[in-house]
Amino acid sequence: MNNTENIKQYPEIGFVRYVHHKRAKNLSIRINPKGEVRVTIPRYVSFRKAEAFVWSKKQWISRKLHEAREKAGPLTALAPGDMIRVRGTSIPIRLKNEHDTVEGAIWRILQAEARAFLPGRVEALAKMHGFRFSGIKIRRMKTRWGSCTAKNSINLNSWLIMLPDHLTDYVILHELVHTVHRHHGPGFWETLDKHVAGKSKELRKELRKEQIMLIHTENELGGEGNGVERPVRPHIKVE
Repeated sequence: MNNTENIKQYPEIGFVRYVHHKRAKNLSIRINPKGEVRVTIPRYVSFRKAEAFVWSKKQWISRKLHEAREKAGPLTALAPGDMIRVRGTSIPIRLKNEHDTVEGAIWRILQAEARAFLPGRVEALAKMHGFRFSGIKIRRMKTRWGSCTAKNSINLNSWLIMLPDHLTDYVILHELVHTVHRHHGPGFWETLDKHVAGKSKELRKELRKEQIMLIHTENELGGEGNGVERPVRPHIKVE
């Protein structure tokens, strides 16, 4: 298919992606769960007519975008220019270009803040509790808080920067204990319990209530009257 695209920004709506599709029979507007607006244009319809169609549906688009933000959760409901609070500091959300997303911008903020804080915290806890590790990586992960490699390198999710300090420390200590106990056997839990004042079960239960940024289904939403897909809560684990 030889489809052509054109992206325009409108003050009331934001970025709109226009796509000429040779197999399309009608003009259509779709808004995906991330709030991205896409207009499909049949080959015989001009861009000017498509833009007029979008303008005539401006109120409907604005309403659907608002609904998407409301249902997406407290972080994915944010818009460019809004502030995200990380460890007591408010940081503005800035998009790099028209292809960027708020979710991507938030992850960049968290990555930078996590890299500035977590390595030092890992070193401090390792020294305090007598563990040795070979390296540390801060990564964007959506299904786990952290992991430990066979070479005792610690991988941590940049989203840890959003957790209360005691839960961040719990995840770090969990991974440091893996430098001694590779699996989750009785010895692992006994050792971890010693380093968290006997609260490993309590902390593990509390951690399960936390979640990483909500992940949406990829189904696009189109046509007036259509709803917004409910976000999917991912299964989060510590390895």
